[in-house]
Amino acid sequence: MIYTIFTFVKKVIILNKKRLTREESKQKTRNELLQVASKMFAKKGFHDTSVDQIAEEAGYSKGAVYSNFGSKEDLFLSVFSENQKKDLQKFEEIAGEYHSLDDFIKMIDKNHQVERKENRDWGMLKLEFLLYAMREESVRKKLAPLLEETRSQLMHILDTFGEVDTKNNSISVESLAFLILALDIGVGIQYYADEKSPLDNVLAEGLRRLLK
Repeated sequence: MIYTIFTFVKKVIILNKKRLTREESKQKTRNELLQVASKMFAKKGFHDTSVDQIAEEAGYSKGAVYSNFGSKEDLFLSVFSENQKKDLQKFEEIAGEYHSLDDFIKMIDKNHQVERKENRDWGMLKLEFLLYAMREESVRKKLAPLLEETRSQLMHILDTFGEVDTKNNSISVESLAFLILALDIGVGIQYYADEKSPLDNVLAEGLRRLLK
């Protein structure tokens, strides 16, 4: 009797469960592969993580990875893009709470300090892939638009303060966005190579001097 009731309830649940469309199923697979790849890349690095390992960990075939992303490089670029979008979305949300560019710069520096300590694996992974892209022209061409998009979104955030171009001998918003990204990468390199080298607030201090 109990088994019959259990079987009936199970069938009802299955029947009531929304059946995914082909597109929804594909998106689900893609999202799960991105989540697993993000963790594995951060833990083992780009070079030491294989498509086979990602597919096995996610519970899919290697073919599922290639049908969704084309290559390991394309998979990483998708992971990189998603990560950048989340970072910039967080910046944009926090920027709305600040009333001056100087306060926003302090926030950027504070965020950078937290990220390089708490997300060390991901920070080192991005540097590893940047170097790889510099050596592989086909990959560099795919990465460049993502970096350009990051700078463009950062420019949009900076424009909300309306302070950059009003200063005497000011640096353009475009150049400032480029330098913020460059300083972020450069400070990260020095920190991971020698944790004692970067001083606290060095990123904020450098940006303030650029704006004088």
